[in-house]
Amino acid sequence: MVAHAARSSAVVALAVACLLLRVADSSAQASPKGFPACSRERSRHARAVLDEFFHPVVDKNRFELPPACPFARAKDMYLEHERHKEVVRRTQYKSLYSDKTFKSEYYVDKHMDNRHADKIPAGADVCLAEYCDVLRCDAFRGWRATDAKARFEHALDAIGLHAHECDEASLEDARARCERVVARCFPSREERGEVDDAADAADAADAADAAAARLRAYFSKQHCGFLTCGSVEEMFHVMACHRPSENKHRRAFVWLVVVALAAHYAAMASRRLRLAEDLARRRRTRGLGVVGEEAEKIVASVLARFGVKRRKRRKQT
Repeated sequence: MVAHAARSSAVVALAVACLLLRVADSSAQASPKGFPACSRERSRHARAVLDEFFHPVVDKNRFELPPACPFARAKDMYLEHERHKEVVRRTQYKSLYSDKTFKSEYYVDKHMDNRHADKIPAGADVCLAEYCDVLRCDAFRGWRATDAKARFEHALDAIGLHAHECDEASLEDARARCERVVARCFPSREERGEVDDAADAADAADAADAAAARLRAYFSKQHCGFLTCGSVEEMFHVMACHRPSENKHRRAFVWLVVVALAAHYAAMASRRLRLAEDLARRRRTRGLGVVGEEAEKIVASVLARFGVKRRKRRKQT
């Protein structure tokens, strides 16, 4: 009886110790440098949306995002860590800080939190995961369908077995928040409080102000404006059509390669057809030649029997 009670107490104590260690480990992982808990996975999804539709447009317009913009690369909490890890194999990741290889991205993330939290820059204090309602992280994963889970959910959505209910109130809140973020990222000169007296500085400020107004109108219409139940499903499809190409001649080059390959294979097919026709013609000619030789022998034997000599044909030169 006493032994059974002792074993029960030991099991309970071990379970409590494991729970405390897990809580301590999760708190240490979730709060690097005193920051609040931030999901690295959700931040990766949000960063993918920005890299796909936000930063290419901003870079094309040569606009420098202000420090108040939460989508600026310098404000990304985990961007520095993401730049210092690489995929070794399909599921193995390597830390470029320590050259250690881990069996999954989860463990390399834990390594970054435990060993390299000091590598996060001082001004990088934005958790992109907190903006997934504005950036539509889950919808983007389904639209791009880069992993097995996203492809499965996207297939279920396509056949109507995993349809998501739309909450207009939550989308309205996300739309209002989106407008505030866009205003912070692309403020006017009056909102920035800048006054330039020099002519050159005024011209530069006017150009930046025009770019800010253009980008603000674009993202307000093409992103924030689509955060409604009637339009949210089409948001990424529409923005993909407006996405700037890395090389403006890329599409023309691809079409040129396709046309050249088509012409090459058409020429090869035509050549094969001509060769096949020539081969068939030679076979037919060869067959007629054999018949002609036999007939020539018969004629020669008949003429020899009657003593008639044939005139030899002159060879054509």
